[in-house]
Amino acid sequence: MRGLVTELSRRLDAHQRSRIAELDLTPTQAKALEELGEPKTARELAGVLCCEPPNVTYVISKLEKQGMVVRRPHPQDRRAKQLVLTEAGRELRLDLLRRMGTRSPLDHLSHEERVALRDELLRALGRVEGG
Repeated sequence: MRGLVTELSRRLDAHQRSRIAELDLTPTQAKALEELGEPKTARELAGVLCCEPPNVTYVISKLEKQGMVVRRPHPQDRRAKQLVLTEAGRELRLDLLRRMGTRSPLDHLSHEERVALRDELLRALGRVEGG
């Protein structure tokens, strides 16, 4: 059973990565775009992405060169900059969200089967967390 769960996880991850690659993004760039629906500082984004600020700086620099993100003065803190999506960045973010929300490998499941699968996975997670 554990092998099946591992294989499903691996395949879902590969599916997600291929959807992201269609947009010529890395997984980290995609996650940054998702999170920048609202302006954030690099430090805030690093916290959400669970990575160090220098890594976020690298990711944002790439998105900035592609014209997806701009840095603007923070309205309350003159020392800080906010990361803001450009119009092109907002369009790419919407495309990304549409792609990630459609054509899942689990699409063939009925609503009832999805609910049952979710409930069983939550129960299994509870057992793992509870010992």
